[in-house]
Amino acid sequence: MNKTDDAIYVVGGNHEAMNACILLASLDKQVMCFAYDDDINQTLAHYKFDKQMTALWEMYVQTGSICAMPMDNDVIKDIANKQRVWLFVDEVSDHDLTIFVKKQDNLHSQIIVSGTKAMGEINKLAKQLKTAWVYYLPFIFMKDGANFSAFFGADLLIIGEKTADSVQACKILLFLQKNAKTCEVADIKTIEFARTSIMAMLATRLSFMNEMARLADNQHINICDIERIMGKDSRIGGAYLSAGWGFGGKALPTEIELLSKTFAQNQVNTQLLSAVRAINSDQKELIFRKFWRYFNGFIEHKTVVIWGAGYRIGTSRTTNSAIHELLNLLWSYQISTFVYVNNTAFELSKRYGDEPLLTLIDEPYTHLTQADGLFIVNWSGLLPPDIHELNKVNLPIFDAKNILTDSQVAQYKGDYIGIGRQL
Repeated sequence: MNKTDDAIYVVGGNHEAMNACILLASLDKQVMCFAYDDDINQTLAHYKFDKQMTALWEMYVQTGSICAMPMDNDVIKDIANKQRVWLFVDEVSDHDLTIFVKKQDNLHSQIIVSGTKAMGEINKLAKQLKTAWVYYLPFIFMKDGANFSAFFGADLLIIGEKTADSVQACKILLFLQKNAKTCEVADIKTIEFARTSIMAMLATRLSFMNEMARLADNQHINICDIERIMGKDSRIGGAYLSAGWGFGGKALPTEIELLSKTFAQNQVNTQLLSAVRAINSDQKELIFRKFWRYFNGFIEHKTVVIWGAGYRIGTSRTTNSAIHELLNLLWSYQISTFVYVNNTAFELSKRYGDEPLLTLIDEPYTHLTQADGLFIVNWSGLLPPDIHELNKVNLPIFDAKNILTDSQVAQYKGDYIGIGRQL
């Protein structure tokens, strides 16, 4: 038997697909990974900070456990009828997905589908495939910086199945189910609804806390105290309660956008989701408005240092991060920006490489002496910010993510402006 006859065929080149390949290789499976153009190299470039993923990918490619191959029309036709396929629909063009559906006629194929589509689209895809062994695995359990580890002990694993009670026939899903803290299996349509409901709830929690943070500013209340107290209520819990510049990344904004369209298509009004989108968009400009008020509008040609650019702590991506709104607003006033980043330099350089008002710096404190203010968008350093270093310059700090703790703010000799923290 040819070695590839028993292989698992993974279609996709994003970090989720690559980590799925690594998982399968770690389970001693032969993996054939197909991706468009330079997708895999792009993912590796963006995720250099994830040393575990990079090292494991290189090791399994060198040993032959993972074979990375280019995607084209002929390839997708062939893959459609392989015995075991893991299809990342976000990574497949509509044209190739149509080909995949038309060519899939192996009744014994096991096909795992992952990715985010509008509610009902995955279920529709599953019904079009001739095999009964179709499963939907949304990656709601992934965590930047610990992607591979997330497979081993997911907080919540949700699995959709085309055929009832068929998960027992899929060894890959059984492995994930065994290691998950909690697992729910249902029909694909239900899992799609659950996925988007979970993500929309997280976005709503963050937007609610940002609304409360604005009220806390006016009431001279520390929102961090409120977050701590609320988190102790078992009905609420502490996750996704941190006020800041809002939510970014790809998952939450995409889910809100898709869910809003689904409401509209079904002629169901959703004032809540409209409010979540509006709050999140406005929140990304809030710290700039605080900066503008602090200087009474006289901000032209100033110089600022910005710490962090990622959409959340520990990530290498700036997708939908407040850094973009902040930079564009600052540059509209001809403000020079020195941005300290460790994980996101590649992405910022690629996007803004020719901008004369942008300078990427390697150290957080060296340029503070020539700055008029410090913005904190995020902090991914191994050690917390050094208040003693900050006290040497006494700059006004505009903390868009409430990164500094109350004790750090108390030690700081300069002015501090956070989100919902008039300390």
